[in-house]
Amino acid sequence: MQQRFTTHTTFRIERIYRATPQRVFSAWSDQSVKARWFQPAEVFDFRVGGREFSQGGPAGGPVFTFDAYFQEIVPNERLVYSYSLDQGQIRISVSIATIELVPASEGTKLVFTEQGTFFDGHDTPEQREHGTKQLLDLLGKSLGESNAEKFELVSRRKLDAPRNLVYRAWTDPELLAQWWGPDGFTNTFHTFDLRPGGVWEYTMHGPDGADYPNRNVFQEIGPECIVLRHETGHHFILTATFKDVDGGTEITFRQTLESKEDYDKLKPICEEGNEQNLDRLGSLLKRLYA
Repeated sequence: MQQRFTTHTTFRIERIYRATPQRVFSAWSDQSVKARWFQPAEVFDFRVGGREFSQGGPAGGPVFTFDAYFQEIVPNERLVYSYSLDQGQIRISVSIATIELVPASEGTKLVFTEQGTFFDGHDTPEQREHGTKQLLDLLGKSLGESNAEKFELVSRRKLDAPRNLVYRAWTDPELLAQWWGPDGFTNTFHTFDLRPGGVWEYTMHGPDGADYPNRNVFQEIGPECIVLRHETGHHFILTATFKDVDGGTEITFRQTLESKEDYDKLKPICEEGNEQNLDRLGSLLKRLYA
């Protein structure tokens, strides 16, 4: 007869990420962003009382079932969830995990604390802590901690307009629709939910009459930085930063692609298109600031 026993433990892991608390929180709260570093979820209902459910495992190996319920959510500051982990038909542990996000000079300090009960030796606290550290390292890579894995297109422009007006041109959908896209393109906006996790869906109309559906999800919104994830066609992260410079605004337009293949394919198209986009933004600002 198998001996039954339980092991109780608490472990704490700290990480510093070169990203804002909003971006780090989005990596836990946005299903598509989290799937870049965690097992993709079959159920993802991010709210207090909501559930996250996923199954997966190594090829030819056992299937692990992660079943979590969100207990507390404080946007950009704290997340608490309880979860069970099964290996095949065997329950191996039940835990409560707390993620705390603290602004730091280098970016954001994440403190992960897990209080767990492990059953019958199927898993150990040491193995769980080691696995969690590996996951948090993957989270760091997904946030761009490894420069060697980043494929970026960068455009920078000095605009003769105050930062609040440049920011308004990005966040007012009536203004944004007037300049978004390369020369000759127009836009029809369908959804514009300006908040972290909010969806921006629109159709770009090309000068040749072709329509191009687009879907973006906002990850960070602030007067100095806007971050969104583009989810149609080639996936990428677009980061726009705004800096006061000599009575005007310096804007940096950073497009981070997921692979070298995407980078090589889109570079000749997007480099020119991004510059045209900023030209159109500059023209709009001249009209507004005249």
